[in-house]
Parts: sequence; C-alpha cells; structure tokens
Amino acid sequence: MRYTTLLMDADETIFDFGKCEYFALKGTVEAFGLRFDENVHNTFSAINKRLWKEFEKNRITNSELRVQRFRELIAECFDGFDEARVLADEYISQLSRQAVLISGAYEVVEELAEHHSLYVITNGISEVQRGRFARTDITRFFQNIFISDEMNVQKPKKEFFDMVLSEIPEKDKSRILVVGDSLTSDMQGGRNSGLDTCLYDPYDRISMPDPLCDYKVRTLREISRITMGGSV
Repeated sequence: MRYTTLLMDADETIFDFGKCEYFALKGTVEAFGLRFDENVHNTFSAINKRLWKEFEKNRITNSELRVQRFRELIAECFDGFDEARVLADEYISQLSRQAVLISGAYEVVEELAEHHSLYVITNGISEVQRGRFARTDITRFFQNIFISDEMNVQKPKKEFFDMVLSEIPEKDKSRILVVGDSLTSDMQGGRNSGLDTCLYDPYDRISMPDPLCDYKVRTLREISRITMGGSV
C-alpha cells in the first residue's frame, strides 16, 4: 500500500457544493421576499468564488468574506435592499443544512476507510462545515475534520498543513496523499508542505503533467488504485 493516510478536501470533493450553494442561496433570498433566478445564482457564485480566492491569498478575512459577498450581490441584483449582514447570517444557517454529497462519494469513502486513515481538510466556515457533516453518515469514516476557521490559518499555507500533520499518527510524508479539486488551495498546499497531491478533476479541465499534481483522477473511484500502488 503506497499511502496510509488521505487528507481530503470537502467542497467539490465530498460535498456537491454547486447544489448546496444553489439551495442555500434560494432559501436565503426567498426568506426575505427577494427574487431568486439563475442570474442571481450565477452572480453570487462568481462573487463567492472570487472572494474565496482572495481569502486563500490572505487578502480578506473569513468574517469579511461572509458579508462582502452579499454587499456585492445586493449591488448587482437587489437595489434598495440594504441588509447584507442579515442575508449573510441567513445564508450560513441555510448552507449548514445542505449536505448533498457528490454522486458515489459515500461508497468510495467507505471503501477507502477500510484500508486508510481519512481526514477532512477544508477552508470552510466552522458553523457550515460542522453542520453539514453532522447531517451525513459519511462523517463516521473520517478520523478528524480540520477547518481553517477553527485553526486561524487556511490552505494553501504551509502552517495549515503543519498543524494537520502534528495531529495525525502518520509521520512519514511519503505515505500521505492530499486529495482535492483546487489547484490553488489543495494542490498548492500539498506542494508547500512536501506532500503528494491528487487532483479530482471530473470535467478534465486541467492538462497533465502539471507541476502541482502528482496524479489526476476524473472519478473518485480511481483514488483507491493510486493509494494501493496501482496506476491510473
């Protein structure tokens, strides 16, 4: 067995974040009598992705991100509504109840847990991630969940991974694999910490070889062949 330990991202690796975001945003805006449509969703999604990239680069704090995305959404879609913080709080509540898994994720994680120690590594907000994992039985397959919001440092910083590595039994870095969907967060973070990396890229958007990735998979089921020492 090549790898004993997997550090797995949460959103778009375990959770279907697109669906979680959609239903949480819909519930949020409709709770305040605002119009929800595809333009609202697409606008928010673009804003949210951009601000999370800023968070990864330490240019914005988690608390600032929570509200700023709704200030920008209001400016784009809800002229005259000025309760960004109220929307932000409702969205966190709504998102914490959305635990839609990527198709096949439960079965793959269950199989991986038979031979490996599994850990979640996420830049998510604590209330959201704890709430979502509490709503799915997949949580029982993970030894621990590491959330940047609770650690005061985020991926891809080496300090995040150093804290994780200090808490897990496996000390041989060559036996640890980082699995995630983000080049800038998961893959870069793994590289920063001297860990092997596996990109989950279901839509085949990233060409290999890539300097940040040791492996790339299009289905989660392919991960076990890598971890057990096979080829993909």
